[in-house]
Amino acid sequence: MKWIVILAVVLLSASTLASASTLVVPNAQATTAGSAPQGLTVGPSFEFQEDFGRGQFFSVVGPLLITQVAFRAAPGSGAVNVDVSSFRIHLSTSSYFPNTIGGHTLITTNYAGNEGTDNTLVLSGGGGSFFSSPGCTTGPCTFDMIFNLTTPFLYDATKGTLLMDTQFTGWTGSGFLDGEGFSSLGGSVAQVNASDQVALDGPIVKFGFTPVPDPASITLLATGLAVTSCSIRRKLVR
Repeated sequence: MKWIVILAVVLLSASTLASASTLVVPNAQATTAGSAPQGLTVGPSFEFQEDFGRGQFFSVVGPLLITQVAFRAAPGSGAVNVDVSSFRIHLSTSSYFPNTIGGHTLITTNYAGNEGTDNTLVLSGGGGSFFSSPGCTTGPCTFDMIFNLTTPFLYDATKGTLLMDTQFTGWTGSGFLDGEGFSSLGGSVAQVNASDQVALDGPIVKFGFTPVPDPASITLLATGLAVTSCSIRRKLVR
């Protein structure tokens, strides 16, 4: 009976480590509408970057394997409809920050300079709808503009901030994304917008991810599996 209990604990641990989770950034807007709607009447071709403070991810133990990003409409602003000819979304770990807390360096208008050495193309496409949502009257709205990444991105918040870089061609459409703004250099998000200006605000984003177990968790899991295996063998030879 003891080995059955051990096996159950180990399998439960493995299931927990592999389960998918979500995280909204800024964290404070997970269940609250933002204060800075992001207008989408831009284009037709531009680059946009948003930097997310690493402290927003500290609630997760260990690195995150990001598999999805999602956006929501600004409440009371109507529907969101945007078509593009093409788009490219990159994620990277940046040495720049959305704030100057503790001497941090704020992101700049140098797009390439903001990117980290692990800059990764996580999703690309085009030729149709990019953002589409009916919106909502009272907020917060649902995160219904969802992008499943074709290449998941491994992010470790201890190594820097998370930078999302998006490039568009043939952008047409309108609407407002829900966003949050900050009045000082102490915010959790900042952007380099379509006008090539740094702004202390940005869309609210929900990240879908799988937690990556730290080495100690992997060792614990391996030990549990080894104990289980030995216990089963002893049962079989008796």
